[in-house]
Amino acid sequence: MEIQQGLRSHIRFYFDGELRILNDVRPSDMVMRWLRSEAMRTGTKEGCNEGDCGACTCVVGHLNESGAIQFRVINTCIYPLAYLDGGWLISVETLSRTGSLATVQREMLPLNLSQCGFCTPGFVMATFYAQISEQDQTPEEALAGNLCRCTGYGGLIEAARAAQNLPIDSAFAAEIQKAEQILGDLSMGGFSISTGDSRIDAPSELQQLLELRDHFPSATLVAGATDFGLWVTKKLDKPAHTILTKFCQELVSMNLGPDEVEVGAAVSIEDFGNVLISEYPELRKWLKRFGGPQVRCSGTVGGNIANGSPIGDSSPVLIALGATLKLRSRHAERILPIEDFFIEYGNQDLRPDEVLVSVLVPRRSDIKRLVVEKISKRHDQDISIVLAAMVELASGVSRYRFAFGGMAGTPMLARKTMESLNPDDLASDFSPLSDHRADAWYRLAVSKNLVDNFLSGSALNE
Repeated sequence: MEIQQGLRSHIRFYFDGELRILNDVRPSDMVMRWLRSEAMRTGTKEGCNEGDCGACTCVVGHLNESGAIQFRVINTCIYPLAYLDGGWLISVETLSRTGSLATVQREMLPLNLSQCGFCTPGFVMATFYAQISEQDQTPEEALAGNLCRCTGYGGLIEAARAAQNLPIDSAFAAEIQKAEQILGDLSMGGFSISTGDSRIDAPSELQQLLELRDHFPSATLVAGATDFGLWVTKKLDKPAHTILTKFCQELVSMNLGPDEVEVGAAVSIEDFGNVLISEYPELRKWLKRFGGPQVRCSGTVGGNIANGSPIGDSSPVLIALGATLKLRSRHAERILPIEDFFIEYGNQDLRPDEVLVSVLVPRRSDIKRLVVEKISKRHDQDISIVLAAMVELASGVSRYRFAFGGMAGTPMLARKTMESLNPDDLASDFSPLSDHRADAWYRLAVSKNLVDNFLSGSALNE
């Protein structure tokens, strides 16, 4: 059944001083391919092609509610081309369009920070984002999503530190003003593109999204695309029909209520984490280790939950905090405790006509203590071996909630251990698997230590 709903049949975005209009965008089209093959901006490099190395890093800007541009750093190799709609794409060539090098580039030159040069554009763009976003972060945190194989990180960190303390070039500031005017005339989302063998729907309203979900239950729902991009680049999937959620206004909103914080399912991990940190400052370290900046700016809270991964870093935290999920179809709405959403590996309680709309996180009032520990082989941008989220409540009969990722086929509560407060009972709660990241005995042993440290008050991040 065709559902057009008066939507546009093209995407529009601003790039290198021009408004670009593309009519034949496919679900499998990623920004990097367009940049290198169509726009011929070859400064952006293809490295790992899975969002790990940062060689393909660029920056995207969209207008926020106040009419200013909100910038995001992205891995163009796994960022769908359709997501540029209504935005401004900034590549490494864009920085010097005015005829002079940007501050970031000038800081790198005297330090001889380019040897083979392959990773250099990515480091330039990651540093530029740290500069323009004015986030409170160290150079190491700003560069956590980028890898260099020959230059060495000392000079790169030095250049990033210097650039973060300098203002944006006046010439580029003028570019920002021009872009704001152009983006002000563009709307985000509200398009439906059919190419004969594929289709993309990007509704801007929740009712449109629910209608599309009801009529096309086999279409792939795509949120942040950090997983979806890998299906395309690594599995070589060519999806026939995708429905994009991140343009739906209801799914990118956040509301602070008296008892809970409601966060739309398409809100980025970066924004979601910052909202949680305002309520739970203990989560600052957890957020900085949630992928790299590029992944956090693209990935969404809803996507991290709905894919059902047993090692997703958000789900154990939300389970421990007692969060609930709001699920909607055209005909009904359900509120579900997040721990009940995960049935078994690869099986979630999401009906074919439903969409995960938002996450409701309780506010701080009844939570006395929160500790989150991530165990992984490397510190930055790594998949968890075990992620433990442990909460002590201020009152009530059941005063503790221990949630784990990496210990079972789904993220889940350690219910027996919560009752007994005996770390040895984790062996009854979980039967972890051995894989290439860790053996089962290690997962169990480290989890026991984490619970024991929490109960004794000697947890590492307290």
